[in-house]
Amino acid sequence: MELTCWFFDTVNMHIFDKSLALIFSLMILGQAYLVRRYVGTWLFPACLFGLFWFGLTFVPLLLLLPVPINPMGSGFILLCLVAFSLSAVLFPWRSSLKAKTLSGETSAQQFESSFLKNAFYVLSCFATALILMDYLAQGFSLHDLLYDLIATAAAYRNLVSFDQLSSTIYGRLGEILIYDVAILGGLIISSTHSWWKRLAIVSFSFAPGTLMAVAQSTKWALFSCLAFFYAGLLAYRVAKGDFRLFHRGVIKKAVPAIAILALITTVSFMSRGLQGSEDSDLIRDRLRLMFASYTCGHLYGFSDWYGAYMAANWDTGYQSEIRYQQEDALHGKTYGLYTFTPLFRFFGSTKVIPPDTFNDYYEYGNIMAGNIYTMFRGLIEDFGLVGCLLFMFSMGLLSHWCFHAMLRNRIQAFGVVAFTFFVGFFYASFGRSLFSWSGIYFTFFLLAAVLTVNRYVSVPWKLSTSLSEAGT
Repeated sequence: MELTCWFFDTVNMHIFDKSLALIFSLMILGQAYLVRRYVGTWLFPACLFGLFWFGLTFVPLLLLLPVPINPMGSGFILLCLVAFSLSAVLFPWRSSLKAKTLSGETSAQQFESSFLKNAFYVLSCFATALILMDYLAQGFSLHDLLYDLIATAAAYRNLVSFDQLSSTIYGRLGEILIYDVAILGGLIISSTHSWWKRLAIVSFSFAPGTLMAVAQSTKWALFSCLAFFYAGLLAYRVAKGDFRLFHRGVIKKAVPAIAILALITTVSFMSRGLQGSEDSDLIRDRLRLMFASYTCGHLYGFSDWYGAYMAANWDTGYQSEIRYQQEDALHGKTYGLYTFTPLFRFFGSTKVIPPDTFNDYYEYGNIMAGNIYTMFRGLIEDFGLVGCLLFMFSMGLLSHWCFHAMLRNRIQAFGVVAFTFFVGFFYASFGRSLFSWSGIYFTFFLLAAVLTVNRYVSVPWKLSTSLSEAGT
């Protein structure tokens, strides 16, 4: 009798926690909708961030209904997004959007220049060549890449896992360039009307990232390229005064793209210990586990860690599935190390951080296993709960100020760099802080340089600007 009561109590608690987490997820969507009503468009930093995290919470909660969750983790994410969105009320968005709509055609011409298109193709080829050169420098050959791809990718992954990979200038430069290539591809594709030229732009945009995904078993770079490509596409729309998130026919175009991404991801997963297996059941189960871990693990991992953090520092009733090594996050002993790792390394910090940020692996049965804990874990360990919320408010204020400057200023170099940076920040938040990528700082410096040069060599843009100024 007691065992039966315990079972039903556990089931009821699981249903309650899951339902509460789903309510928090819907509230994330609700706060994004309120911002959209205030601003007048979904193409807005706080709205994009909210929509992204609605998907990152709602989908995992539905897909993995049997997996228990601490709903307070989703509740804290909601608080962070609200803190990010609050600064939206400080700017006159309606008039700024109207002004951009009127000046958009002139403003967007700078992204239609021959220089920008040539720079895009050159950088794409250069990035691909650098990735191949790094591949050769690690002791592999083009023959291995072409005829034994999965086994070679597995060998490359083993070098990474056992810290035996040689750091080369080719690899570092290639990783810096691939994101600029994706952004530039997104900027120029909307002004290209020939279907085969658009296909070429898409191919060159993702060629370096795809090569990294299949040859190095690194999916993060490819999906980051997808986020930055979309950021470039949205930046062009904003510059043109078009504030639609999606255009007609996007679903029809997305289906083959999703199929290709799923295929590339499957090939990458196969190189993680499955390349020599002939057991179809084992392969299917492992692929299911890896897809579940990479699509849903971030929310469950963070929620479990958040339960452990609250139990250790605030004596709450929620407990975690695994034991964690606690930083003294309540007093901010890391002071930003997890969030701004490259800057700390530059100034001489020697504190050891694992290559994947955290060594802890959250596991639940044979459903998921991973060490992705979202950006919010690092923020809490760096600054504590209140400090994390203040950081999110500051980032919201900065992103909205930059977006307002982008709307008011027809010179788009600074605005595009800032806007694409923040879209990348939104995407990276499911795993870690964008500021913790050592190469991302150089990526955006290079993008700013390309766009600044483009401003001065783009003849149509200069002529239209002069005519506009003369008319006023």
